[in-house]
Amino acid sequence: MKHPLVARARGFLLMELAIALLVIGGLVALLMPMWSMQGQIETGRLDALRLQQGREALLRQAVLAGGLPAPLKFKEDLYGGASASSHSELDAELATLPLGWPGALPGQLLGVASVSPLQTAYWYDAQPALRSDAGTGFYPLSTQVSGVWSFEPIVSQFDPDKNPKMSTGGNARQLCRNLNSLQALEQNMRVHPDNPDALYSRTHVNLTLPRTWAEGYESRFSWDSALGYAGFTGASDSPQDDAFDNSSAMAFVLLRRQPPALRRLDRQNTVYAQVGLSGLDPALANRGSLAYPAFGVDRGFRIYENPRTVPTDDPSSDANDYGGRVEAVSLGEFAYALQQVGLCTAAADRCKANQLFVRFANYVSSAPPSGSSQGLTMRWQLADPDLASPDDVLLSGDVASGSVSDGVCLDAFSTDIATTALARQLRISFISPAGAEGYTSGDYWYRGGWLVDPQGTNPLPAADAGVTRWRNLSALWAAEAGNTVTISCTGSHTVSAEGTAGQLVAAGVGITLPTCTVTQQP
Repeated sequence: MKHPLVARARGFLLMELAIALLVIGGLVALLMPMWSMQGQIETGRLDALRLQQGREALLRQAVLAGGLPAPLKFKEDLYGGASASSHSELDAELATLPLGWPGALPGQLLGVASVSPLQTAYWYDAQPALRSDAGTGFYPLSTQVSGVWSFEPIVSQFDPDKNPKMSTGGNARQLCRNLNSLQALEQNMRVHPDNPDALYSRTHVNLTLPRTWAEGYESRFSWDSALGYAGFTGASDSPQDDAFDNSSAMAFVLLRRQPPALRRLDRQNTVYAQVGLSGLDPALANRGSLAYPAFGVDRGFRIYENPRTVPTDDPSSDANDYGGRVEAVSLGEFAYALQQVGLCTAAADRCKANQLFVRFANYVSSAPPSGSSQGLTMRWQLADPDLASPDDVLLSGDVASGSVSDGVCLDAFSTDIATTALARQLRISFISPAGAEGYTSGDYWYRGGWLVDPQGTNPLPAADAGVTRWRNLSALWAAEAGNTVTISCTGSHTVSAEGTAGQLVAAGVGITLPTCTVTQQP
């Protein structure tokens, strides 16, 4: 009588177990997408955190090292039968890349992760003039034509394909000077349509790379499988104008690129045409010899996605999808960050790479034939020797006897025209007790010459304290240019008569003349 009861009890328990398993299975099916989504959220959070940590580490390194570090070379090997760069592995020797070339984030140096949660190495692109590489500190380019030396224009000075020595060299003052020049270049190109005679056309956009696109411009991009990166359709017939007008110059850009299979989701962050269908970048030797090749040739524009662009996933098309992530610091933000820690705040830090910070000391008095002497006012003038007087004077100032002037940034060569660089002369004269500048013979300056002599011979010519030059070419070198140039004139100057009737006497028996010296020191 008991056996049927036992059988019924077992059947009831199996039914309960089956129902329980169905319920648990349903819950698992419901929770699996949530767990997957939670994993994606955590991966995205970690990705964003690592990028931000990299950004902050780069800013710290710029302060500590006087500039940004060099990008690293990726490991190169045969992938799918073709030589290409790895998307995740770095060169075994951690070789650094030349000025102007983007590469991998030097995480080992910075103390941050080099590889993202998606197992792609973080891509890093730094403005070459803001890098701190030793041995590449800014040194001005000059050339000799028919025996005459002249400076190369500023657009050549800041082109790494023309000037291999254009970085800060690890000098904090040169970091400020280069940053000031870059901001001026960007501004001059920005106003080019209103000032076309200055020739700062958009063809010089390469000098201000890397850049990021303006927010909202991403709708103009679509993946081009033939190129291996996303091309863009501008609003005008000039892609360079569109590229410049709709982007901003950056000190550096840091980004997480997609794995090779998802390369199309990088859009314009894909810098080079892919190797075959591998989704990988070409090996360094196959990228051409120029850091700045012709606009848009065999590469993306190095104008990266705006950091505020949100991921896009169109279920019907991949053409405009985006799954990258970008951190970037503009030139203005970079300057502000440096100033917050006390860099680039001194008066000398306002100078550009083509300028020297100069102050004048005047300890010169009159020497009349009889009677008492009186102090003479010094007048300095920065001049363009190619112009006729009085239009040749570009800038001037007076220094009272017994005083030292405030420092001023003076051009060693011109930058008002993008394609020319005219050397500037610095002239020193004195005001006679009678109130006349210069001499009755018609010569009005006492001492004058190139502020910086463009002659680039080795060895450089001997300095002559303003007889023909005040400083040699090396005065604009990164290791020296941040130092203050002091021009000090001492002694007495013969005048024709005592009191306010006295005129300066340039030559004759028994006359005395001042002595002017020039130093360049911190």
